[in-house]
Amino acid sequence: MIQIAEGFGMNILVYDLFKNSTLKEYYTSFDTLLRESDIISLHVPSTPSNYHLLDKKAFNKMKKGVVILNTARGDLIDTPALYQAILKKKVSAAGLDVMEDEDFLLQDEAIIPACFNNQQCLLTSTINLKLMQLDNVIVTPHIAFNSFDAIHRINAITCQNIRAFLENNPINLQSVH
Repeated sequence: MIQIAEGFGMNILVYDLFKNSTLKEYYTSFDTLLRESDIISLHVPSTPSNYHLLDKKAFNKMKKGVVILNTARGDLIDTPALYQAILKKKVSAAGLDVMEDEDFLLQDEAIIPACFNNQQCLLTSTINLKLMQLDNVIVTPHIAFNSFDAIHRINAITCQNIRAFLENNPINLQSVH
């Protein structure tokens, strides 16, 4: 993402709890990133500590007219807060490859049993549908990874993993807790 943004001559700001030494020239505080960014693009996993990373408080700190991009995980953004920020023109546009509670967008009949006794789920699902109707919101079906380069990388890593496993030297192991 940094290479793409630099190609457009953008000034890059990065916030990350786990700093990468190759990106040190870009690091800033989260508040500075919110205050100074024209475009905010999320590239983090979903964890309990960053649930609703972009919430009402975060949107209030942003520049008027900011663009939000989320190709990471839906629950990083508080859906009602995003919707309000768009209506108030704090956020001028959003590109969402993921949405909070997006599973319910796949099959409407799933909403009724799963959300029947959950007001938050019903609210989020309703707002997701309203967001998708806005002209300044683009929603893609969770396919941001689906580029030629990404598929090539996934295939190469898969082949490396299989080869290593067959040679009794497994790599990229994940522990299950």
